[in-house]
Amino acid sequence: MTEPESSPRSPIDVEGPSPLWPRHLADLFVRPRRFFADQLALGKTPYAVLVAWCYGMSAAIDRIDQEMLRAQVGHARPGWDSMAPYVAGWWPGFWLFVLGIGALSGVLIWLLGGWWFALRVKWSGAADPDRRLARLVMVYSGFVHAAPAIIAAVIYMFFFASYAQASASDEAYSLILLVFPFWSCWVSYTGVRTLYGVSGWRTRWWFLILPWLFYLVAMGVGAALFAFFGPQQPG
Repeated sequence: MTEPESSPRSPIDVEGPSPLWPRHLADLFVRPRRFFADQLALGKTPYAVLVAWCYGMSAAIDRIDQEMLRAQVGHARPGWDSMAPYVAGWWPGFWLFVLGIGALSGVLIWLLGGWWFALRVKWSGAADPDRRLARLVMVYSGFVHAAPAIIAAVIYMFFFASYAQASASDEAYSLILLVFPFWSCWVSYTGVRTLYGVSGWRTRWWFLILPWLFYLVAMGVGAALFAFFGPQQPG
C-alpha cells in the first residue's frame, strides 16, 4: 500500500490572481474545491493577513456574545459590568474592541490554531503536511463564517443603537448566521482533501464529524443555560 500523499498539489506562493476577487470569493463559499484547486495567490501576505484578521474579529465578536450570555445567566466575569457599556452598549467601543482584540486573536489563531489544524491534517493521512499551507486553508475556510458575522454587525449599526440591542432583538434572520460555522467545516474539509490528497473516514472524522459535534454541543449548552437561567418573560 502506498503512503498517503503528503505534499500539496498547488504551491502557496504562486503569483496568481487574488483569492479575494468576487468570483473567487464566490467559489470559496459555493465551490470550495474549485477555489483551492485554482492557482490563486493564497499565501500573499496582504491577503493572508486580512483573512486571519477577519477570523480574529469574528472570534472577538464571539467573545462579546459569550460575555453577554454569562451576564444574562448571572455569572458575569469580574469587570464586565463596567466594560459592557463601552463595548456592547456603544458602537465605537464595540469596533475598537473587535478590531484590536481581533488583531491579537488573529495572530493566536494563526499560530496555535494553525498548529492544531496541521496536526489534524497529519492525523488524516498526510505524512508531512506543509504547516504554512495548513494555516492558509484554516484562515480561508474560517473566513466563511467570519465574514458573515462581521457583515451582520455592520448591518446592525443601521438598525440598532448598540450591539447589545441587536443581540437582544431575537430576530429570526440572525439564526442564518448559525449555518456558516458548519459550512466552514465543510470548506476546510474540502480544502484539505483538495490540497493534500487525503481521503477516507479519518479526514471526515477530524474535519467534519468532530467539529460539527463541537458546534452542536456548544450551541445546545448555550441555549440551555439561557433557557434555565436567563431573564424570565413576564406572564
